[in-house]
Amino acid sequence: MKRQIALIINLIIISQFAVIAQVSPKKTPVKHTVSPQKHIYAKKHTYHRVHRVDNRPEVTLDSIKNIGCLWGIDVSHHQPFIDWEVMSNDKPDFMFIKATEGTTIQDSKYETYYAEAKKLGIPVGSYHFFSYKCTGKEQADKFLSTIQYQSGDMLPVLDAEYTRSIPKNKIKVMKELTSFVNTVYEKLGIYPIIYCNYFYSQKYFDQEILKKCKLWIANYKAKPTCEYHLWQATNKGKLDSVKGLVDLNFFNGDKDALQELIYPPLPPLEAF
Repeated sequence: MKRQIALIINLIIISQFAVIAQVSPKKTPVKHTVSPQKHIYAKKHTYHRVHRVDNRPEVTLDSIKNIGCLWGIDVSHHQPFIDWEVMSNDKPDFMFIKATEGTTIQDSKYETYYAEAKKLGIPVGSYHFFSYKCTGKEQADKFLSTIQYQSGDMLPVLDAEYTRSIPKNKIKVMKELTSFVNTVYEKLGIYPIIYCNYFYSQKYFDQEILKKCKLWIANYKAKPTCEYHLWQATNKGKLDSVKGLVDLNFFNGDKDALQELIYPPLPPLEAF
C-alpha cells in the first residue's frame, strides 16, 4: 500500500512539472521576423482603454428655472420615451429633433417627436448629424428631403463633431461642411445653425460661414466666452417627461431675440 501511495504522489508531481513546462516561457529567446510595414500597422491599430468616471451631477428642471434663461432640449432615438402630457406642464422654450445622419439614416423618432412637439406649440427644429463618409451636398439633399420646416419652426441645424472617421485633410472637411451649408441656403434662403464646440468651429469653418450662421456651442465645463446664440450646457439633464438623460440648452437672449432663430426669419424692423 505504501508503495502504491508513493507511486501516485510521484505521478502527480511529474504531471505538475509537465504542466508548468508547457505554460512557462522558454529560457532561450525565439527571434521573430516582422516586416517594417506590419510593425507600423500593429502600432497604428493598438488602442488603450481608459476608464473615466464622469462626476458631473444631473441637472434638474428646478435648477434650470433658477437660471432664468430660455431653455430647450434636443432629442433623438436615444430618448426612447417622452411623456408629452407631463411635458405640457413644463414646456421647454424650444426643441431640436434629430432627423438624419449621413445619407442613409433617418432617426426613428423624428416624425413622432416632431408632430407631438407641434401639438404642444413648442418651437421645434430639425438637425442633421454630419458624416465624413459622403459629400456635404449629398447629406444636405437627404436632410432637406426629410425634414419639415414650417413657419414658426426653429432654423435647421448642422451638427458637426469630432469622430474617428474625420479625415486628416482639414481642407477636405472644410469643403464638405461649406457645401452642406450652402446647399441649405440655396434651397431655403436661410443659413442653418451650426452646432459644434468652439475649437471645432475655429478649425473647420471658414470665418465668412461663421458670420452667416448662428452658432450653437457645446461646452459642459463653462459658459462660452465666444459669440454664440445657443449653449449646450450639459448632456445630463433630468426631466420628469423624458425617459433617461437629455441634453439641455440655453438661449443667449430674450424671447424677442429668439425670433432670429425662427423659420422663416422675420424682416428687420426698419422694413415696416
